Amino acid sequence: MMAKFRFRLQPVLRQRELAERDEQLKVAEIEQKRIGLEDRLRACQQRIEGEQSELGVLISKGSINPAEARSQGAAVLAAKAEAQQLAVELAGVYKKLEAARGLLAKAAMRRRSMELLRDNHKESWKREINKAEDLAVDELAVLRASRRSEGQP
Repeated sequence: MMAKFRFRLQPVLRQRELAERDEQLKVAEIEQKRIGLEDRLRACQQRIEGEQSELGVLISKGSINPAEARSQGAAVLAAKAEAQQLAVELAGVYKKLEAARGLLAKAAMRRRSMELLRDNHKESWKREINKAEDLAVDELAVLRASRRSEGQP
């Protein structure tokens, strides 16, 4: 029965895998927030364009109703203010995302270094097993040769 390789630092590797997974989840959560904010900002920009278009139509009619124009202008300003607020919020999310990606990269590097250590230990273990098997085969060959020289089969 062949011995089975056991990596004595497996619990450390597992912990590093879990830490990396946690960082992946944090990045995904921030990424979802970014996508949501970008969608809201895009919708706000479309609303601004629509409100400005309506204001342009009111102005092009020639006879401007001041109340309508004021209302339309206020709607444009409100949409622009919302867009600015969303842009500031989005900039903050981008900074958080960049930081989270940095932490994820570090966690992945720590996990990978432990995997490389495991792989190196496994290769060393395999070489030791092969060496022991080679020695055993050599010993059997020597015993067989000595039996033959003594006249035994």
